[in-house]
Amino acid sequence: MRKITLLLAALAVLALSATAAFAAVSFNSTTGTGFVGKGDVQTAFGWNNTALQKNASGVSFTYNAVDTYSATCSFITGAGTRGEQTHNVDIPRHTAVTSTVAYDARTHKQIDGFNLTGFGATTTEGTVPVVGEACVANDEGVARDGTWSAVTLVSSTGGLYVNFGTTSIPLPNTPTL
Repeated sequence: MRKITLLLAALAVLALSATAAFAAVSFNSTTGTGFVGKGDVQTAFGWNNTALQKNASGVSFTYNAVDTYSATCSFITGAGTRGEQTHNVDIPRHTAVTSTVAYDARTHKQIDGFNLTGFGATTTEGTVPVVGEACVANDEGVARDGTWSAVTLVSSTGGLYVNFGTTSIPLPNTPTL
């Protein structure tokens, strides 16, 4: 019985290390290109190799980011003087990343991972303020109509996600240049 337990433990370690050997994510967030190893997808969804082989055609990737803008709304106060109020505006952005399944070159039967081949369509939630367009500022509890006088992108943060069905999971990333 002890030999069987030790054998099963050794096989489990071997299976985990074999999956980990294929784990690799490299992604260029400027071009949308890179590679996601099969181990990262398996780990994300809790799949064994058979499940990956079966579900690979339904796997997709997105780059989800939040762009933060510093936007200044200029307005005339109730006293007739010029006022300014700065807002931080967060705009979530979701960009599809096109991919192809990468197969073992020797057998063409086993999936090694996914080649990321570039960006696809982008959707955003919200509108980036535009200098000269209308805005509303809050002057001592009173809403004041104003105009955006300055808009600056402060930061853009994001990451690569693997998707299957309605589930979306962030992936670790080794950035590429």
